[in-house]
Amino acid sequence: MGWHEVMQDLEAKLDGTFRGTYRPLDNVPFFRVQYPPGEEREAIRQFYSFAERLGQRGWKAECISLTQVCQQALARLLNCPLAELPERLKALESGRDRFELQHQLSEHLPDKIAEVLKERLEEMPGESAAILLRMGSLYPFIRPSSLASKLEGQVRCAVVLPYPGTTLGALLDAPPADPHGGYYRGEVIAWR
Repeated sequence: MGWHEVMQDLEAKLDGTFRGTYRPLDNVPFFRVQYPPGEEREAIRQFYSFAERLGQRGWKAECISLTQVCQQALARLLNCPLAELPERLKALESGRDRFELQHQLSEHLPDKIAEVLKERLEEMPGESAAILLRMGSLYPFIRPSSLASKLEGQVRCAVVLPYPGTTLGALLDAPPADPHGGYYRGEVIAWR
């Protein structure tokens, strides 16, 4: 299954979900889309194009960079303006062991990331989709399964979580710093 088939499958499922003719697995409109890590740039292009196609069909779709969400969450967590974040992180890293800093950030960063996303998605109606790009930028702080569990029941829109992985579950099952367990509700559209 290449990009054409992956996007066609996702589009059919989302369109059916919005129209009420398709019922997502577990009745949770979350769709995890796995693709090869070498396809990251193409994935971003494909999902922006996908959001445009949904818009042309009358549905609202928004691509959200999880890199930017992570930066906003870090700025909140460290109580500093976004412009000062790089210098603040450099100072923290130079004063501590890198793994100690990673562990300390992992305690609170997943909740801040979910908080930023919930605020961003709260106004999106049920017949819309949030496409969360650059999932790999959050690793090792939070994995897709943990992020989905923090969003379920908190947002009305459908959530599309594209993530790089060579086999189904490779990134989902990797041992991140995030202490939360796995979350496997919703649907997976796997690259074959």
